[in-house]
Amino acid sequence: MKKLGALMVLLVFASLSSAAPAEVDLHDYWDQRCSYCHGHSSEFARRFLRVDKGRLLGVHHRDDLDAFLRNHYLSEQLVAPVRAMLMAQLTTAPLFSEKCAACHGTAAAFARKSLGVVNGVLVGTASARKVVDYLASHGRLEPLEVPIMVDTLRRVRDEVTSPGK
Repeated sequence: MKKLGALMVLLVFASLSSAAPAEVDLHDYWDQRCSYCHGHSSEFARRFLRVDKGRLLGVHHRDDLDAFLRNHYLSEQLVAPVRAMLMAQLTTAPLFSEKCAACHGTAAAFARKSLGVVNGVLVGTASARKVVDYLASHGRLEPLEVPIMVDTLRRVRDEVTSPGK
């Protein structure tokens, strides 16, 4: 019986660690496995990472951040997507947290609940209205901030959903 239980645990762990990136909600993955020690992914990125010549570098693991990520329980399939998520968070102004989070929570939670894509266009799931049009008069955004916010929300939505959703 113990062997069967151990085998079940091993199979569950293997299925989680070998999942293809498109099947993994990267923000949920971070929240479940990394946030206890490292906090929110965007705060971690802005505090401990930097970009040098287009390459994401860690404060402590400057020369091989990918090895660090692998050694922190990321499967090979998740190293590049998590690195890309952290790079995007580091290089994108924190507009959502500054202007939206008080009402909408985290960008990931908001994207899961309220955003969809129709014909390649980001829309609100409740209204089916284009997000770019909605943000023109919502959220106290400056006109130049609207495309930045739309790009951020689309990226986050892609990071939290699998294809077909």
